[in-house]
This record gives sequence, C-alpha cells and structure tokens, in this order.
Amino acid sequence: MKIVYCTDKIYKMGGLEIITIVKANALAEIPGNQVWIALADNRYSAIVRLKKVSVFDLAVRYDEEDSRSYWHAIMDLRRKRKYHRQRLEQMLNDINPDVVISTGLSTKHFLPKMNINSHPVYIMELHSSRHLAMHQAQRWYQKLAVKLGELYNNRFTYPKYDRVVVLTEAEKAGAWAKFKNITVMPNPLIKPAPGQSTCQAKIAITAARFEWIKNYESLINIWEKVALRHPDWSLQLWGQGPDEEKLKKQIERMGLQNHVLIMGYTSEVQQKMSEASIFVLTSRSEGFSISTIEAMSVGIPTVVYNSPGGLPYVVKDGVTGYLVPLNDESTYVETICKLIENEELRKVMGQAALKESEKYQLDDIIQRWMELFQSLLDKKRKIICK
Repeated sequence: MKIVYCTDKIYKMGGLEIITIVKANALAEIPGNQVWIALADNRYSAIVRLKKVSVFDLAVRYDEEDSRSYWHAIMDLRRKRKYHRQRLEQMLNDINPDVVISTGLSTKHFLPKMNINSHPVYIMELHSSRHLAMHQAQRWYQKLAVKLGELYNNRFTYPKYDRVVVLTEAEKAGAWAKFKNITVMPNPLIKPAPGQSTCQAKIAITAARFEWIKNYESLINIWEKVALRHPDWSLQLWGQGPDEEKLKKQIERMGLQNHVLIMGYTSEVQQKMSEASIFVLTSRSEGFSISTIEAMSVGIPTVVYNSPGGLPYVVKDGVTGYLVPLNDESTYVETICKLIENEELRKVMGQAALKESEKYQLDDIIQRWMELFQSLLDKKRKIICK
C-alpha cells in the first residue's frame, strides 16, 4: 500500500510532528507498504528520525510572507497555495498513492479536490480540539473570522474527505455529531516505558512546549501555594518554547527558583517521568496529550485541567488521576497536596494509570490504521468500478 502524509513541517518537533513521524515509520515497517511525507517547508530540520520513509520538501515557504502590506501578504499566500497544490499534485501523480493523509493546515482545503490519477482515499487527521480556534480568539472580529471559517469548512472542506479522523469519542459525539464521515483514532505511545515509578520521589513533573496554550503561568501560581505546604517537593518543567523567558521571570519574581525547575528539552521524557511521582498539566485545551499517556505508562497519577479536547477521555477522574475544573487553581492545589500526603493513593492510582495506558500501544494503533485504510480503499474501488 502506498501512503502519503501531507503536513506543514517537521522541524519544530511538537506533538503533531512527532506522532506523524512515529506512525510513518511504523507503517513503513509493514511488508508491502511504502510511505512518504510531503512537507511544505523543512529547511531547518536537524532531527532525522525517519527510517524507510521518503521525505519530499516541496519548498513552499509559507513563513516567508510578503510584509509590505496586508494586501501583499494575502496575494502572496494565494500564490503560494497555488504553487503548493501544483507541486503536490505532480508528486502524487508520480507516486500513484492509495492513501493520502492531511495532518497540517496548509493542505486541508485543496487536498481532496486535486486531480490524482490513482483516485486515492483522502483522510484528514485532526490533532486539536475543534473549538481551539474559537477558544484562542480574543476579539469579536477574530471570533467572527473563526465562525465564518467553520461554516465554510463544514460545507466545502470536511465533506470532501473520505474520512475525518479525530482523537476521542467525546470529540466525535460533541463537535462532530452532525458528520457521518468521522472515525476515532487515539494517538499511540511513542515507545515502551523504560521502567515504572516507585511513586516515592518528591517530584512532580510536566512536559510540553512552553507556549500560551499550555497555561504554565497557572501551574507556577499553583506550585507557589503547594511549596508553602510541602517545601521538600519540587516541580520539574521539561520542554522548550517561546514562553520560556517569561516563565523564568515569573519563577524568579515569585521566589520559586528552588521549587520550580525549568529542565530543558529531553528525548528521554519517559525516563524522567519514571523518576517522578505525580504528573501535572494545566493546558487551556488539548487534542490528545501524548505526555499524559507517557506519564501513565510509567505508573504515576496525573492531575490535569478538565479543558476542551481529549483529556477527559484520557484521564479517568478519581481512578488514574484527577480532572480539575479549568483555571480552578485552589482546587488544583488541594488535589496536588492530597496526592503528596498519601503515598499509597499515588501508588494505587499509578497502577491504574499503567493499566489504562495499555490501550495506546503502537502496534495496536497501527493495526487499526491499516484496517481503516483497507476498508476505505475497498469502498472507494467499488464506487469507481460502478
């Protein structure tokens, strides 16, 4: 089977990029499969994690916009989209793929409308909550633009795909309830856990990009109060991103340098998690948190905000961890302290989390993808034959 992922870039190496690479590699290991990744821009990639996967840089360069005026920027975007479509169409007709998957923003509007000789199955993967854009919109005109975009996509984009794949049943039943071409497919664990936590270390941990959506300023506020009651416990923040300096200044301003530690990037995040006892996350929205299931896989309880997206599906409240009302910092403090003060509770919840994480094993998820591909191909071939 010939499978092509179409995405924006992989050099940033966020959750979407990592998951795309992991799935592409796993699919390429299956006998009979050939896998490609078509990128709009990969100039700065310095991380090679691809084995049998072919990578095409289409060199569209969306980030090099014409900044002379708003009008020039709009016209430049239209020109690049046209160029992108031409380059991608040529590439796909050379490959003759069976399945084409959109995981980025740059291809989602035109991908299923292209003239590809092999008549492939078109799939759109969505890795964030459908309501994220509206959640991020602050002003009335931004909200209006999001609403108009949703109306357009509902009529002219999503119905064109053979299947739209979302991450949780809750997302399908809620935001996508009116659509008939929706399938649920959770993200997989990237790799097996290196070991289990004893849940005895006086460390809480989190891992994500330092950016607005992760809401780390709230987590630091929470830990200020936790540190007053449990000064022997520390919070480790693993990651990097545009908000790093702002977070460092907040930590210094609050005098938490000995309690909240910015650790930087690590490729061995599960190992670091296995050395901690509690996982915490305060995101404003999460499509499906990879770091949360990584924490579960090493047997530690998770405390997360009950934010829009997939976390209420991943975390079983009161069983594998706790769901705290969004931005309710007082309740979050009490929940953390409850776990800190009860080692046995941490261990019981950690073991429940470990068991729950088994449903996200990579081999099982890839098998489900292959079954989806084959069923959609069979259906499309019957239609073409008619």
